[in-house]
Amino acid sequence: MKLSNNNTNNLNLKLRLEDQGLKEIKPITKKIIHRNIIYFGKLKNGKEVVVKLFKNLKSMKNEIFCNKYLRANGLLVPYIINYCYSRTPYIIMDKIKGTEPSAEDIQSRIIDLAKVHVVSLNDTNLSRNIPVLTKEKRIKNLMKNIKTLKSNSFIPNSIYAKFDVLIKHIKNEKTQWGRCFCFNDFFINNSFIFMKKTYYFDFEKSMVSFPFIDVGCIVINYPKKYDKIKSFYTRKIIAHFKASKIKNIEGYISRLNFLIDIGICEKVIDDAAFLSNDSIRKSKSNIFCKKLALKRLKSVSFVFNNLGKDSNTKC
Repeated sequence: MKLSNNNTNNLNLKLRLEDQGLKEIKPITKKIIHRNIIYFGKLKNGKEVVVKLFKNLKSMKNEIFCNKYLRANGLLVPYIINYCYSRTPYIIMDKIKGTEPSAEDIQSRIIDLAKVHVVSLNDTNLSRNIPVLTKEKRIKNLMKNIKTLKSNSFIPNSIYAKFDVLIKHIKNEKTQWGRCFCFNDFFINNSFIFMKKTYYFDFEKSMVSFPFIDVGCIVINYPKKYDKIKSFYTRKIIAHFKASKIKNIEGYISRLNFLIDIGICEKVIDDAAFLSNDSIRKSKSNIFCKKLALKRLKSVSFVFNNLGKDSNTKC
């Protein structure tokens, strides 16, 4: 078992996993940037599983609740076999043998995303079980992220003026959106395609919040497909509204394109700040991550420009 043995916690974890009947446990080798420690393993019957470790119980509970919630709403997610509330909390779940989504899979992911966003609108059960990120908290997080970005010497000062416009729009934001399920980490590396179906995982950062942050994740992965992503997502949102019993639909779809742009800009700042933060453990070097942060910001700079053109309008 290739676990670090630099402290007693790792030894205790090894023993607990062996008690679960796990064997052939190996650390993830996929070259991605991630926060959590993840292992692949096998049960005694040969079934392949994933073991995901969490920094705290709150994150693990979030993952478990969201897994069940999304499954109940028709999305494909790994089955959670077991979990452990301990000093080192972890879950054991099915390993999905798929491939990372490509540009060809964007539409299927957007279909699922739009469905969850509309279905979850004003679902009070969500706010009782996962964190709620209000507009005030979003602004606070945004200011914190910008402060982190200023420690990244690769980012030129000229870019921060674009952030001021975004903050202004969020402060003036008057929309009925804001109480939806938000993955908050809807990047391609958190899903797999298997048998032409999309499976989703990694929900510890999910919350009740402004849903268009999720669209931002897709655009960050495929900035050149910005127009197609927005257009298809908007059509699916409207289609789900028409099929639902939600009243006052116009209040939701009014200025939808503009609100999506806000979500895209908000998410790219959050992602760039994560990449720029040296205190967060990552699988890539700090210099690589900081350069990637600048690349991400530049790739959607045109979206910030869209907000600038609308700087004198109200949300």
